[in-house]
Amino acid sequence: MVAVALVCGMAPASAATWIVTPSIGLQETLTDNVNLEPSKKADLVTQLTPSVNFSGQGAHASVVGFVSVPILLYVRTGAENNYVYPVVNIVGNVEAVDKFFYVEGAAFVSQEFLTPFGAQPVSLANATQNRYTASTYRISPYLQGVTPGNVQYLLRNNTYWTTLSGTPITANNSFTTQWIGKVDSPVTPLGWSGDFDLTDVKFNNQASQVSNLGRVGPRYAYNPQLQFRADVGYEDNHYPFASYRGSIYGLGIEWHPTERTKVAGGWEHRFFGSSYLFSFDHRTPLSVWSLSASRNITSYPQELASLPAGNVQGFLNQLFLSRIPDPAQRQIAVDALIQNQGLPSNLSNPINLYSQQILLAESASATLGLLGARNSVFVTIFYLHQEPISGSGTPLPPVLAGAAFNDNTQTGFNVVWTHNLSSSLTMNLTATALRTVANEPFDARTNQGSVTMTLTTPLSARTTAFAGARSQVLRADFTQGYNEAAVFAGLNYTFK
Repeated sequence: MVAVALVCGMAPASAATWIVTPSIGLQETLTDNVNLEPSKKADLVTQLTPSVNFSGQGAHASVVGFVSVPILLYVRTGAENNYVYPVVNIVGNVEAVDKFFYVEGAAFVSQEFLTPFGAQPVSLANATQNRYTASTYRISPYLQGVTPGNVQYLLRNNTYWTTLSGTPITANNSFTTQWIGKVDSPVTPLGWSGDFDLTDVKFNNQASQVSNLGRVGPRYAYNPQLQFRADVGYEDNHYPFASYRGSIYGLGIEWHPTERTKVAGGWEHRFFGSSYLFSFDHRTPLSVWSLSASRNITSYPQELASLPAGNVQGFLNQLFLSRIPDPAQRQIAVDALIQNQGLPSNLSNPINLYSQQILLAESASATLGLLGARNSVFVTIFYLHQEPISGSGTPLPPVLAGAAFNDNTQTGFNVVWTHNLSSSLTMNLTATALRTVANEPFDARTNQGSVTMTLTTPLSARTTAFAGARSQVLRADFTQGYNEAAVFAGLNYTFK
């Protein structure tokens, strides 16, 4: 669907500006515990990774995407472990009717972990039953524009198809439909706004989970940088085990003290109690600061379709925003920096809990990114408390909650330090610590962590070589843990 929309919207091809950067990587890993088990089994693993970054911009259409297909081959355990782990992130948009009707399509394929109590290795070379492939496809037609009275409006339909493969347990696919509407009047200094959100999540062999809400309220601009809002509304929710309907109300604030700083916050009364959202984002020419906290209900398909919280490409894009205004050229610079310095694509963050229930999620995270002449540092910490809820706001019975499987608290941190040892040699040191604790009345606990050091050097304008070592450990109070040590080396070649 994405491809058809883009071909129609961007024809003729000569009218579009395309940037396509294919690459291929080869990595050899020697590990003393390939399956991350108490009884170690050593293996030599070959990872071949063809990838392509691309972007296209036409008069009425655009597309940006990344496709990577890591192929893992094992010398000793090939019969049980040989596998392909695709990663896809493609978003395209077509302006079907000038400044009025648009169609957006997206495809996301990622490698996820089923439970935070299980192994979360930092490398695909480690085979684990806790890993599976999640695929989400979205099509979103929408109307967007401005009325003669300068009122902005949006009516959007998001349709998601989510499929899972390679899961160690039976996991049903899902179909999600969401209708979103929003109107905003000019705020001079008084204005008004209204919105609604109608979401229907349907797993195979299960009744729909329907969440409907609408709000309306005034807006007040104290000055161009500071704005306040208030909302009142109504919600009507129907879940498999209970339903709830009633009034909602809340307050919010948005502050832009400078063009580089944004602060936003809001509180709202909902059927499950308080819902809130806070975010702080600040950037300088050499740093990015981000804080966020929230409490709200969510579903597995909605979480899966969102971007990872610790997206390194996003942070680097913010760092280069002032220096490289052109988005396509900025993306090229970001990709080159990630490859040349051996940076990860994403920092550690909580895993999405597979659940066919509505989840109440309370989260907080903080990220700092610093980019210097010889050193760069990325630090992230996170907290996530999730529990399944029924429509009445009370926890489901243990037999339905799946014990501690999707009723737990995750905390962790991730530090990535990159140091230029010379003009042609870069050291990358990454440390990660993760902790998962079952929420009461359950009793389970897992601690795991890893340290990886990598040396990277360019061999030519198109070729980068790297080598390194890592150590991983897991300890749990309900099962045996493991230790793993590994060395690796490889090449990345870009077809520029």
